[in-house]
Amino acid sequence: MTDQPLQAAQAASAVMDIEDYTKAMHNILEDFAEEKARLEEMQRATVNILEDFAAEKTGFEETQRAMLNLLEDFDVERSKAEVANRELLERTTQLEAANKELEGFSYSVSHDLRAPLRHITGYAMMLQKKAPSLLDEKTIYYLDTISESARQMGVLIDDLLAFSRIGRSEVKKGRVDFGYLVKEILKDLREETENRDIAWSVGALPEVYCDGSMFRLVFVNLLSNALKFTRPRPKAEIEIGTIPDHGEFIFFVRDNGVGFDPKYKDKLFGVFQRLHRQDEFEGTGIGLANVQRLIHRHGGRVWADGEIEQGATFYFSLPR
Repeated sequence: MTDQPLQAAQAASAVMDIEDYTKAMHNILEDFAEEKARLEEMQRATVNILEDFAAEKTGFEETQRAMLNLLEDFDVERSKAEVANRELLERTTQLEAANKELEGFSYSVSHDLRAPLRHITGYAMMLQKKAPSLLDEKTIYYLDTISESARQMGVLIDDLLAFSRIGRSEVKKGRVDFGYLVKEILKDLREETENRDIAWSVGALPEVYCDGSMFRLVFVNLLSNALKFTRPRPKAEIEIGTIPDHGEFIFFVRDNGVGFDPKYKDKLFGVFQRLHRQDEFEGTGIGLANVQRLIHRHGGRVWADGEIEQGATFYFSLPR
């Protein structure tokens, strides 16, 4: 009788151990399932990372190939640029040599033309003085035409020599007060403007780093042109001023003169180019060519606007 309770207690203990074991095993299995899920998730994340890495690697390789191609193209373009620079340098050297030869040729031709021109002028004057009674009116007219043509040719030669000298002369730069320069030029032009009604308008002009003697010639040419082509006007209006620009100085000379046909404005600065007849306005057509050459030698630009009978404006720029 005494063994039954003991056996019952042992049986109950055994049942409890099995339940605890079962619960423990169940917990272990649940933990294992969770770990397995986490491991699978890590595996999937690792696979995704590896796939992303493979894609990045492919993109990186493509970028590398593209960079190599760009470097190869750059080397090719650099080689082309070096060849082009050498060719440009050679052409620049050739052009400079050609310009020097042309200037020397112009100078020599101009000097060589002077001797026969002096003979023509001299003999024409001798005929006019010594044989007026022996010559009829028509012959005297011919002699006058010869003399006038010789005089005009002399002016052309002088202008050609001046144009040639501008190309050879050294540029001596310094600070030049353009306001003072223009004021002095207007004083010198008083004799030419003495009996004319002229309204001058001179704006504030800055100091510029340039060759003062060369820009004196620039303003003399531009202002003399303005005076010449406003001569038919009862009242001439001539304005000298600047246009604001942060990159460069821009100057202008504006007049209310006879103007010009704008379709021919590209010809204005050519040597011996004229847009008006000689019997209308005197000149050889080389003044504006000199202006352009002087300004180009300072790294500037020159251009013009105008309309027939509506006046003209000449602009030029200089680096700051």
